[in-house]
Amino acid sequence: MENQDKKKAIIIEAALKRFAHYGLSKTTMTEIAKDVSFSKALLYYYFPDKLSLYVSTIEHLMHVISRDLVKSIDKTNTTTEGIHKLLQKRQSFVQKYYTLLESTQVIGTELPDDLHEKFSKARAFETIIISSLFNRGIASGELEIEDVKLATEIFIDALSGIHFNITAKDKNIFPEKEQFKQIFLKEKVFADIFLKGLKPKS
Repeated sequence: MENQDKKKAIIIEAALKRFAHYGLSKTTMTEIAKDVSFSKALLYYYFPDKLSLYVSTIEHLMHVISRDLVKSIDKTNTTTEGIHKLLQKRQSFVQKYYTLLESTQVIGTELPDDLHEKFSKARAFETIIISSLFNRGIASGELEIEDVKLATEIFIDALSGIHFNITAKDKNIFPEKEQFKQIFLKEKVFADIFLKGLKPKS
């Protein structure tokens, strides 16, 4: 079993490099098999098709990013620093893996259930991170929030609104690289305004 897990991990790492560089449509299972010196039959034994491998690659990447994000946020001292770090890390992640993430457009507007579940888990994880940062701010006296759950939901909904409004102008599903810069800038300005409003009244 351990050997099987190791082989799967090797395939996923190779697929991540391919998808990140060439995208989903321009990557073939033959190329990935060649990269890891496995037969195509062995590749298909672990992953029945390219889409299932893509979904597993996204899941693996999300685990890596989640660990990195938690480590980075743990090193911040205030909620404001933590939120800025979250937005910055998210931007860096998108820039680094833009081609891989953009490939979700190739799949179509209806994401497979597996992939939709992975993105839902990522959103839930981000919700937990933001909620914990707000609670940290309350404990330190940096923030005053009556309902952390509601404040978290509003904050995330507003970020989603920024994203949607910028992409809707050009009728894109997935933002262009320049649009991501606009999104990040507006998210940062919004976060500062939002957090300022949560500071205790002097």
